[in-house]
Amino acid sequence: MTDPNSRTVDVDFPFPHHDGLGPLPEFDALRRDTPCARIRLPSGDAAWLVTRYADVRTVLADPRFSRTRATRGPGPRFARVTTLPDSILAADPPVHTRLRKLVAPAFTVRRVETMRQQVAQLVDDLLDTVGAADRPADLVPLFTRPLPLAVICDLLGTPRQDGDQLDAWCDALRNLTAVPEAAVTTAVGEMTDYLTALIAAKRRRPADDLLSTLISARDDEDRLTQEELLSFSIVLLAGGYGTTADRLAGILHLLLVEPSRYQHLQHAPETIPPAVEELLRYAQTNVQANLRVATEDIELGGVTLRAGDAVMAVNSSANHDTAVFDSPEQLDLARTPNPHLAFGHGAHHCVGAQLARIQLQEALTGLVRRFPTLRATSPPTWKTGLKTRAPRTLPVTW
Repeated sequence: MTDPNSRTVDVDFPFPHHDGLGPLPEFDALRRDTPCARIRLPSGDAAWLVTRYADVRTVLADPRFSRTRATRGPGPRFARVTTLPDSILAADPPVHTRLRKLVAPAFTVRRVETMRQQVAQLVDDLLDTVGAADRPADLVPLFTRPLPLAVICDLLGTPRQDGDQLDAWCDALRNLTAVPEAAVTTAVGEMTDYLTALIAAKRRRPADDLLSTLISARDDEDRLTQEELLSFSIVLLAGGYGTTADRLAGILHLLLVEPSRYQHLQHAPETIPPAVEELLRYAQTNVQANLRVATEDIELGGVTLRAGDAVMAVNSSANHDTAVFDSPEQLDLARTPNPHLAFGHGAHHCVGAQLARIQLQEALTGLVRRFPTLRATSPPTWKTGLKTRAPRTLPVTW
């Protein structure tokens, strides 16, 4: 029997690509047999891969697991190139707390609910375009990409017409093996130049948008450094757009690959909100998570993690833990309760979670109303080599 405290590397990470969004067999095996497993990262460094629900929650919420230590100073790294070390994603409290307070008011449940009608109108406008398209039509460029792009661009105050370039940059930021690390560095540089010019324009002519608010926090209140302002803007664009776009495409794939699922929502649209939660839980979208570093020796899942050890806690694996979810391999659109971790947990819980939920809910509501006979015409193609699994195409007809 293998010693759970062995420092021997068990497996190379990331795992081989799998098309689809069903449960990953690698995570299933690790949750069952080695819930804290030693992996080798692309950088060559070793880390602990944490896959069970309770352990993932612990890593995400316990301040002894540091994000800053995984991006600054000496220590283990996911990749040789560190991306956005000044961003909120790489910060620990109290820096993280200060940064989050700047944007949290824009993403409260009450504030975001006031945007629901605007999102619903965007959905209808995009579905007009879908309806006029030749068939089969690809829902990715016609619907799943432009919806979250329009929402986040309007919220931040960035031009919608730059969508194709933003899409390419967002994919680069989520790179695992798709492009060389030099291409990631180039993408970050280009995105920084783009946002630097946009920030300069908004300094001259402020508007009623989140980016102007952040500029004011930098210039008038001295609550942001210039580097934090830029990295904050990149994270909000990439997270608010790229992640939601991929989730929407993945959810539609899961509904269309088993037509009875889509038909259920079409006949009972009032069940869409809980169905969205189950689709978020089930979809193994994230195959990687932000690395953390233990700041002291900690017992976790029967393993002694030493100070300085790198730890990766994968939310999408936790969402399939049989200790929390009955028959987690089944997609049950009526599942309740559903304490999934699709939006994270603890201090780094996704600040835009409610905005993402509204977009997913309104997208499905619009689709089942306008296209009750929507169906896939062929399997999608898939993005590969990224931190997320998502369809690159969704060919459909109706």
